[in-house]
Amino acid sequence: MKKNMIKIKRALISVSNKNGLRNFAKKLNSFGVEIVASGGTANFIENTGIKVIHVEAVTGFQELLGGRVKTLHPKIHSSILADRDNQSHIDDLKKIKMETIDLVVCDLYPFSDSINEQKNFDLCLENIDIGGISLLRGAAKNFKFVTVITDVNQYKQFINHLFQNRGYSTYEFRLNKAHEAFIYSSNYDFRISKWFSELNKKEFNNLVLNDNKIQNVLSYGENSHQKAAFYQDDLSRNNWGNYFQIQGKALSYNNHLDLDACLNLLNNFKHYKDSIVGIIKHTNPCGVAASNNIVKAFKKAISSDPVSAFGGIIVINKKVGKDLADLIVKNFYEMVVAPDFDKESLQIFLKKKNLRIISLGKKWKLNKSSKKEFRSVLHGTLVQEKDNEIIDENNFKMVTNLYPDRRQIKDLIFAWNVVKLVKSNAIVIVKDMMTIGIGSGQPSRVDSSKMAIKKALNLVNKNIDSRISLNKSVMASDAFFPFPDGITEAIERGICSIIQPGGSLRDNQVIDLANKKEISMVFTGVRSFKH
Repeated sequence: MKKNMIKIKRALISVSNKNGLRNFAKKLNSFGVEIVASGGTANFIENTGIKVIHVEAVTGFQELLGGRVKTLHPKIHSSILADRDNQSHIDDLKKIKMETIDLVVCDLYPFSDSINEQKNFDLCLENIDIGGISLLRGAAKNFKFVTVITDVNQYKQFINHLFQNRGYSTYEFRLNKAHEAFIYSSNYDFRISKWFSELNKKEFNNLVLNDNKIQNVLSYGENSHQKAAFYQDDLSRNNWGNYFQIQGKALSYNNHLDLDACLNLLNNFKHYKDSIVGIIKHTNPCGVAASNNIVKAFKKAISSDPVSAFGGIIVINKKVGKDLADLIVKNFYEMVVAPDFDKESLQIFLKKKNLRIISLGKKWKLNKSSKKEFRSVLHGTLVQEKDNEIIDENNFKMVTNLYPDRRQIKDLIFAWNVVKLVKSNAIVIVKDMMTIGIGSGQPSRVDSSKMAIKKALNLVNKNIDSRISLNKSVMASDAFFPFPDGITEAIERGICSIIQPGGSLRDNQVIDLANKKEISMVFTGVRSFKH
């Protein structure tokens, strides 16, 4: 055989997850591999009719401390860690009458499952694996001679590898599996560390930043000369990250950013019973609308800014049917994101095979989000709590003589839910649960206001919908107006109510102008700046 090929003669198996183990053990047996196993794993394999050596027979000790100590023994770890090229190591093994172990198959106690299922404290503590992680680290350290398998999903790959190499493992295979083992153990320790941080009620102290697992190497990053990859941690993978792509090209780096904006928009409107349709372009909403009819909501959202909508991402909070699919395929969009799609709609979408169709699942409203978000900067990493603050009428501080009416309050809350997602400085103009003007990313709030007004006037002038005008519309700002000039033109154009955080030194001047012009204004007391 080639150099660095290792014959798999003896395996140690100690696993919590017994799925696939029966067939895996049979395959190993067919290669003449001697199997050593611990506790329940040994009993499971023995019940399949395959000969197995119990760890106790090797070590000379029964399990101790109710199973806490099984494989933590010099004979076991010497067999794994022995350097086959070091004669003194081989002599030491002979002294204790041990042979080398060439394969270690070990997953770890399901600690994350205990936490996610909110098991009691003692059970969580018992699910911190000690012996298992020592086996993995030992085998991975000695990868020059030992193969380590950490997941049931690796069984088939390993057996195929043995078939291809006549019962031997290659250096490259062992190196790859050792790397995966250290990633696995690192993520495992991270989750335990996170749990202890929660027990100690420490938010950011000595925070380890990454328990992510790589999901995809992407074609490129923001631009074609940049390499990129997509990672997920357990929380995101089991919640918002647990989407299903039905058709279309693989998601790009920029698609993932836009998908994130889609998910945040849906989350803001989670409690709405109406159909909500949003159009996302370069992570910014360019049109959002609500209606009791999903097709009407789509038409309103598109009409908010039809030029920007071209090539955008469509996000919907309801099941997509044939009528809506017929409208979508008439123009070019990058992606459609929704909880569900009926069969007829999927047939229609096949007309555009590159169109990415993303299903979030019918239970998307139950999804949880991470409480923190991370942002890389050249000089380090920033960590903050996510902006999950929900604003409703109970949060309003009425600061003007005139109060908004019921229709205006609905539009103000709708506008606030949208403005939170727009890059600052952010201004959103809404009428009848539909955005008619969005101003984003300007250095000056006045400029953003002018941009939103210009888009709204352009919509009115095109007369897409004869009911649309700035009269009786409302405006939201993600941060306070530092000067009254930020609302002057908006009032002149017919805006009748404004929602903003307040908190400026010149709040009184802004309120005075609103009173003078007889419009209502409410303060949220919360800024939703998106830098």
